[in-house]
Amino acid sequence: MNRVVNKDRVIGERVGSKPGPLMIVFAQIHGNEPAGYKAVEELFKAIDLEYLKNDTFEFCGRIVALQGNVKAAQAKVRYLKKDLNRSWLPKEIDRIRKTEAIEDLDPEDQEIKENLDVIDAYIDLCKPPRVVVLDLHTTTAHGGLFTIPSQNPEARRIGLTMHAPVLHGFLEGLKGTTLHYFSQENFDIDMNAVCFEAGQHQSEDAYKHAVSAIIQCFKAIGGFYAKDIEVRHDQLLEERSKGLPLEAKLVYVHHIGPEANFRMTETKIYNNFDPVAKGEILAYDKNGPIESPFDGLILMPLYQKQGDDGFFIIQEITARSKDEEQPDLIASKLS
Repeated sequence: MNRVVNKDRVIGERVGSKPGPLMIVFAQIHGNEPAGYKAVEELFKAIDLEYLKNDTFEFCGRIVALQGNVKAAQAKVRYLKKDLNRSWLPKEIDRIRKTEAIEDLDPEDQEIKENLDVIDAYIDLCKPPRVVVLDLHTTTAHGGLFTIPSQNPEARRIGLTMHAPVLHGFLEGLKGTTLHYFSQENFDIDMNAVCFEAGQHQSEDAYKHAVSAIIQCFKAIGGFYAKDIEVRHDQLLEERSKGLPLEAKLVYVHHIGPEANFRMTETKIYNNFDPVAKGEILAYDKNGPIESPFDGLILMPLYQKQGDDGFFIIQEITARSKDEEQPDLIASKLS
């Protein structure tokens, strides 16, 4: 790779013995979400150990893990100047790519430029048949984990293999996310993107959920063989998703304006997937109480200072059946 990139950005990579997909794993697109970083470190340790103890272990393709917002991670904040996961806008990225001197860019624009340089270089190097971007996140609220796929059948299929609720409609409710940008339209290659929300920021379980999600995703796209994957990765994600929808749709996003003085209500601490009723007071801002406009389930209530969205309301579209809560009995190897 000839491009000059921040050496701290590439957390690590592992290359299989056979050609196959390229999976880009983003950790810490938001700098205050460290679980993804720990997850990829643990995954790489597991892969290295598997080679030592299992002579028949092999996989196809390449896994590359990137720290999405290095500067924000160093400062332990969500972002420095603007939300990196609202900044993947084609016109802005065209401007960023054309800016030769990186020091002329704002902090998050610098992050975008470096991330794209790395990804472009790996695509040129590997010439993979397909690329999947897995964007790992956590939330300020406790509660269930979930997956948000790009808007196409293949991304939905990949999302369902991770067993957590698959949520639709977020690409209409938001702008400038990794899900919007990392597509065949922008890269001229078979590319899909999936976001996995692994749990609460400080939860010890969040990184474990993320490890299992990475493994399930790479298996789903033809990287890992099912015979090498421990059944516990299915079981963990299925167990943590019990009682939650199989699929749901976004019906409302409460966007926060400048100097809105937004704060969630103090009368109740909401968790992800808590039911809410139409007219229920969920939060307050400078204009007074904010009511839920729909019956549904609350998602990602904002319990931190930084953030552009106060909360989301979703509604179930497909219930989780008992069959979908039973793990597949596949051979166990990779730990």
